[in-house]
This record gives sequence, C-alpha cells and structure tokens, in this order.
Amino acid sequence: MREIAKYFFGAFAFSVLLATSVFAQSSTPLLKVITPTEGQTLYENRVPILFSIENFQLTDYQTNQLPRVGQGHIHLWLDEASPTRESAVKLIKDDFTFSDVSYGDHNLRAELVNNDHSSLNPPVVVSVNFKNEPVGSPSPVSASSFDKNTALVILVVVALVIIAAWWYTKEEEEGPVKPESKSKAQSRKSTTKRKRRKKK
Repeated sequence: MREIAKYFFGAFAFSVLLATSVFAQSSTPLLKVITPTEGQTLYENRVPILFSIENFQLTDYQTNQLPRVGQGHIHLWLDEASPTRESAVKLIKDDFTFSDVSYGDHNLRAELVNNDHSSLNPPVVVSVNFKNEPVGSPSPVSASSFDKNTALVILVVVALVIIAAWWYTKEEEEGPVKPESKSKAQSRKSTTKRKRRKKK
C-alpha cells in the first residue's frame, strides 16, 4: 500500500512540476521584431519598426509608474553602443518609425521593461541588424552583370551591321546578273549548230 501511495505521490508531484513549467513558459513575456528583419535592406531613410509582443501588456509608464507583473513598455535603441534607459526611445505601442536615418548598416535593440524602466527578470531583449540604401542604388553585382549584358548586346548588333554591310557591298561588286536578250541567245544557238556541222 505504501508503494502505491509513493507512486501516486510521485506522479502527482511530477504533474504539478510539468504544469508549472508549461504555465511558466506560456506566461513568459516574448518580444519579437517583425520589421525590419535580420539582414534586411530598406530603400529609404525612414525605418518603420513593428513588434510582436506576447504575455505582456504595454502601458503608459507616465500614468502607471509602479511596477506590475506582466505590464510595462519597450525601450528602443538604434545604433546605440552603450544603451541606457535615458537614451532609449520609450514606446507604449508596438510600432515606431525612425526618420532621417543615415544610409548604411544599423543595429536595432529593444527591451521589454517594467513601468519603472527596470529590466524584467530575466531580461527580454531582442536585436536586429539591417541596412538602408537610397532608392535606385544598384548593388555592385547587379551593376557588373548589367554592364556585361549591355556589352554583349552591343557586340551582337555591331556584328550584324558588319555582316549586312559586307553582303550589300558583295552584291554591288558582282553586279546583278542580266538575262540574255533573245537575239544573243539565238545567235549563240546558230553558232553552236555551225560548229557541229563543220565537225561532221
């Protein structure tokens, strides 16, 4: 009987631990950057940011200053070598747009924080690397392939022009073949007949 009780107690304890870990995983705050994606190239100097947030409620930190579990806002940094809460853009929405961003490589960092700007425990931080370029600036690879294609087209056109010119001048040098007149054809026939008679 004791062994059965131990078995049931062990199974119950395991079930409680499993349920607790599943609940903890499902209630853990998650932060993802939807836009821009890792390695993405944007063709403008405006950088729209969009987040996906789970198990966390964004609230206005100015009206809700006391920390509450599962509640807070986002700290956001762009190209910040030493991010601090003071240098962060503070968001209470899941989107934001940076304007007049210089062209080049960039690093975006975001963190879910409590109402009092303190980090969650454990911290929830995401980072994305992306770049932006002006519209119409081709990459070096596409520029070189464009040049090769253009050179090939020019070469084919020049070759066709040379062949056409050669063909045209060839016909002029030889001149057109003129059909023989009837009198010349008849005189040639009669000459041929005379020669045959003489041979006989």
